[in-house]
Amino acid sequence: MRRHTMFRGAVAAAAALGITAAVVPLTTQAAFAADAPAGLTIPAEQRPDQNAVVLNGAGDTGYLSGWVHDGFNWTTYADKVTKPLPMPAGMEVAYGTGTDTVTFRSRDGRSVTQRNMKDGSERTWTLPVGQEFFSVFGDTVVTSQKDWSTTTLHALTWRNGSVNDRPTAVFGDYVNELASNGDGLFAITHYSGFTWVYWLDASGSHLTKLAEVDRTEVSGGHVTQWAPDGRVKVWDMAALDKPAAHEFTVSGDDDARLLGTVGDHVLIARRISADGGPYYSSLNYRIVAVPFGGGPERQVLERATAMPRFTADGTMLIGRAEGGRKGVVAVRAPGADGSFSVTEVANAPLVRTAGLGMSLAQGRLSTLDHVLGDGERPARLRGIDLTVTGAPAAGERVDRGGDEKAFPNGCADDSCPQLQPTGDGRLVYRAADGLRVVDEGASLPGRTALDGPLFRRSDPFQVSGRYVATRPYGVEVNDLDTGEYVYRGPDSQMYSAYALYGSTLWVESGTGSVDAIDVRSGKTLGTAKVSDCDLTSLQADGVNVLWECGSSASGVYDSATGRGVALPAHQDARLGDGYVAWQQGGVLNVTDVRGGSGTRTLGSPKQAAADKGWAVDRFGGPVANADAEDAIHVVPTGVPTSALSAIDADTPARVNANSGSWKPRWWLSKPAASWQLTVKDTTGATVRTLTGGQTRGLVRPEWDGKADDGRYAANGGYAWTLTATPADGQGAALTRTGTVGLTGAGAVARDFVGAGGPDGRADLLALTPSGRFDLRTGPGVATSAQAVGEGWTGANAMTAAIAFRDVNGDRCNDVLVSMATGELRAYAPPCGAALTPSTAYQSLGKGWNAYDTLVSPGDVDGDGRPDLVARTPGGDLYVYSDNGALGFKDPVKAGWGWGGLLIVGAGDLTGDGRGDLLARDSAGVLWTYPGNGKGGFADRIRLGGGWGGFNSLVGAGDLDGDGRPDLLARENGGSLWLYPGAGNGAFGEREPLGGGWNMYKSLY
Repeated sequence: MRRHTMFRGAVAAAAALGITAAVVPLTTQAAFAADAPAGLTIPAEQRPDQNAVVLNGAGDTGYLSGWVHDGFNWTTYADKVTKPLPMPAGMEVAYGTGTDTVTFRSRDGRSVTQRNMKDGSERTWTLPVGQEFFSVFGDTVVTSQKDWSTTTLHALTWRNGSVNDRPTAVFGDYVNELASNGDGLFAITHYSGFTWVYWLDASGSHLTKLAEVDRTEVSGGHVTQWAPDGRVKVWDMAALDKPAAHEFTVSGDDDARLLGTVGDHVLIARRISADGGPYYSSLNYRIVAVPFGGGPERQVLERATAMPRFTADGTMLIGRAEGGRKGVVAVRAPGADGSFSVTEVANAPLVRTAGLGMSLAQGRLSTLDHVLGDGERPARLRGIDLTVTGAPAAGERVDRGGDEKAFPNGCADDSCPQLQPTGDGRLVYRAADGLRVVDEGASLPGRTALDGPLFRRSDPFQVSGRYVATRPYGVEVNDLDTGEYVYRGPDSQMYSAYALYGSTLWVESGTGSVDAIDVRSGKTLGTAKVSDCDLTSLQADGVNVLWECGSSASGVYDSATGRGVALPAHQDARLGDGYVAWQQGGVLNVTDVRGGSGTRTLGSPKQAAADKGWAVDRFGGPVANADAEDAIHVVPTGVPTSALSAIDADTPARVNANSGSWKPRWWLSKPAASWQLTVKDTTGATVRTLTGGQTRGLVRPEWDGKADDGRYAANGGYAWTLTATPADGQGAALTRTGTVGLTGAGAVARDFVGAGGPDGRADLLALTPSGRFDLRTGPGVATSAQAVGEGWTGANAMTAAIAFRDVNGDRCNDVLVSMATGELRAYAPPCGAALTPSTAYQSLGKGWNAYDTLVSPGDVDGDGRPDLVARTPGGDLYVYSDNGALGFKDPVKAGWGWGGLLIVGAGDLTGDGRGDLLARDSAGVLWTYPGNGKGGFADRIRLGGGWGGFNSLVGAGDLDGDGRPDLLARENGGSLWLYPGAGNGAFGEREPLGGGWNMYKSLY
């Protein structure tokens, strides 16, 4: 394959499974359909022009405002009208200080143009040879010319058709400007560690008493300096060679700004928040006044810029924000009542926000806009949610911030990085340090997902759901959350065309052929021949693949039917759900690739390039485009959408409720109106139902392991079913099924151990003659013990162990142990831990050796808690109901004549929710005694004879995972058998579990 140029900024797409290897001949769409369905128009946003409050000069008839990046304006006082200031050819900066003359400087710094805003006259002249542009005051242009240790400042004015040059030599290595007004400027010179400040005006230069202080302003007949230590000095302009007329102290910080004087007060701008960056032009300052000589501050303006300009009579013009509007006000000296006069000069005109790029996915419209804001001019990310049901409508426009490094001031169409939507609410873009992800609802700048030089290349990338595909060498797919590789193709794929949709990657595998690869497993799902030419780009959406061979041929291949459709000649194309949007000559069109609607025209975007002036919602959505007035048109295509499907899924097979919730995820092909996740146990009973409303692209429920009643569900296996209904009402509901294993939740009866803790299966408790207590897990009670507890001899000898419920609430089953001393203890071993005499326990009292049998059949009295059954040597039977507080209620006699029986606590054998007993008589007949739910037992049921050959019977709980309690029986010879519970009080055909079980003294 030759090297290809990847389709720039191609929209990521997805592939369907079950593709074919043959292609029928392509057909061409010829018919033109009727007009497109009614769409939606989103007008361009109108915002106050920030340039209008960024002041550059104030003259007699108006003032100059604006930025070099965003253009300049001139506002006339008489009519309060602000108009853009046309920039002469070759000029880049405009100056205006205390005059109606605006001076423009050329880009090469060799010439200036001066325009009289009062009469409209204009002149351009070249600076004298050897002189460099320095500054402007009034209509005077100042240049500098260096000669060894002397710098000559030239005051150039246009008089009687020629340039009048008034040179002034100042001593110093270099010269800087300190402050200026319409009459002149202060220049600083340095030489051999000494500093001088000169005043340069129409009469020449004059040495002053001023020092080099950054915060220096000249206004209203005064020059004011504010030193870092807080000292303020105010000089009269007529006495600059004398000491300051006023000296006092004003507290301040680095963010405070000296504005100048109005009347007999010094005005200072104090920051009111840390937002907006270090821009003096931001409307983020509070303006206060301090009288000459010092004193309390008086607020003049609540919210303003820190960039004033002064007229010849000492009036201060400054930008102010109030009531949601911006404008310029005039501040004049205090009147007799001591208050400053503040009058409106002009409101900032409204300007429309210009679009630089857009993306559309799952009804989420994202735009990259050039927004004029308070003191900032970078591109901003904006978001608008469109309705996905019913009539089309747009939600509120949300500002999501900027990224100055990736989207710098005034980034042009070609320099603004493309925003690629993943379809699950996230956006991905390329920055200098790699690929960044803007998470759903988050603001710019995004988090770095992939860094390193491989991801700083200009090669395109494609995203879909949780994955990003790129090809630094071979095609590679990474997880956007972890940055880890999930698929890496061979180096031979370095120039291959590729497309990504959900978890399926389409990769060029030969001339006109593509492979579909599951990136999660790396397996090839199929191969398709889509064309006869060498592919240069691919896009995928559902079952469709858009292919291109440069500008010579292109089409869409349907992998479900094996059919293709050729596309009209185009310059830019994007694949949607059943259609292709493309433009030719700046005209945007859409073609129905299924053959139902033909081709229709959508409009003429302001920017012809895809993802700049228009975008496709490939997730069952419309096409959006911005016109010449920056209004966005959202146009339904009229092509029916595909059925709702899951294009990727992440459904963990197990979850430990102690560590967190089960968090499955399904990525959807289009928005869903609602979803429901149902979790059922092995009996088919619904344990938990989770629901959600409208979702765009991603269903992500969380199951905390609890049932609908708020209690933890029992550990074990569960079946889940996800159902999602399409938001657009087209097609059937989506259904997905699977299973999940739950641990760390509610303890299943008799479940103590397993791989990593209780596993939802009942276990066998066994005691050896040497006093070792083993816990052996089901279903075959394992080949060895999972937990071994030594020391149950001597003073710690036990007479019985009863598997009991979780008494202390740690979600681990506890064990009741009857000691040889007659004490009954409730031991609470941690999940999966061995039971030893030193395990934490609580004593339930002494005297229990009055009974020769202690068993727990389950819930006998109907309160939901397992109970304890005790038999006396005389054959009386008592029920101890669990009191719910680590103890038992007073015993209730449940019968007599139970002597000579082997009694087994069997659990709920009959399936009625009540604990039952098994009893074997001396003749070897086994009986079931169903619990009556009232603390006693109903009439017995004969199960059959022949049980006399067993020396141990254990109600073992659910060993085989069918939800019904089972029975373990040990033969006298040591063989162990499993009798699976049938759920009706009887048992199914027995299963052998092996021999050698006589190694245990007792089984519990």
